[in-house]
Amino acid sequence: MLVTVLLIIAILFPLVLAFGSRVQVNLMQAENFRNSVQAVRLARSGVEGAMGILKGDDASYDSRKDRWALDFPSIAADEGKVDVRIEDDDGKISLNLLVLPNGVDVNKEVEQRLRSLIRRIGGRPEVVDALIDWIDINDDLTGTEGAEKEHYEEQGLQCKNGPIDSVDELAMIKGFDKDLLVTKKLLYYVTVVQTDGKINVNTAHPEVLLAVLATQTTGLAQPLNDGDVEDLVRYRDEHELKDIKELNQVVKISTAQAGTIANLVKVNSMFFTVRSTCSLAKVVHTAEAVLRRDGNTIITTSWREY
Repeated sequence: MLVTVLLIIAILFPLVLAFGSRVQVNLMQAENFRNSVQAVRLARSGVEGAMGILKGDDASYDSRKDRWALDFPSIAADEGKVDVRIEDDDGKISLNLLVLPNGVDVNKEVEQRLRSLIRRIGGRPEVVDALIDWIDINDDLTGTEGAEKEHYEEQGLQCKNGPIDSVDELAMIKGFDKDLLVTKKLLYYVTVVQTDGKINVNTAHPEVLLAVLATQTTGLAQPLNDGDVEDLVRYRDEHELKDIKELNQVVKISTAQAGTIANLVKVNSMFFTVRSTCSLAKVVHTAEAVLRRDGNTIITTSWREY
């Protein structure tokens, strides 16, 4: 009898262990699923909160002192947290304005700005050749550093031949390595949002303002000198510019020069990128939206989650 009992125990024990392990796995899967659903909901809620902040903001001018531009503290949520950040795309150079809507011709103004920006941060301005080839729809090599499908096929990639969807995409383009994008911080100065091309002088990084206002370009035959731009940055950081006409109070420029500069910069913004990231247990989920503000109306122009 004892032998029979021992045999039964010997047979059932592994089954009990297997059943217990299976129950544990199911519980973990259920918990991960719950956390994933919760993280998605909380990340999306962060974007909704950002939309509310922008909706209540004075749209006549925008600066780094506005509520939307502040570094928000992490928001405690259940056993995790939500981090929300709002970035002004009108304070950056738009990469997708580099090639004109016909997909072939280059916007010389934007090209000159980008080359100047990259040169100023210590990069090689020739990499803009490859950027043009990545966006334009033809297979003609641009300049000395252009790259078309033959180059990318060797890397196991395809040349985009169209607008850039995310700044992360830059890492696939010839010459745009980690040193340029991250160490030299090019990622902070550019956007893929198709803005109106004017740069917000209140929110733009100094490097962007130097590329726009201290560089001789097609639309600015008489650029400011670096000292003037530095004075402008100091003034806007202390006082904010509520009207573009205030530029005359900050730097000494002629009436003609002031009129030209007024076509390149502004004091308010229309496009903002919101990134809301929820970290819950081992789950991390981000909701990213590009918002267009028209007065008190907020419109979502793009949305992605990862």
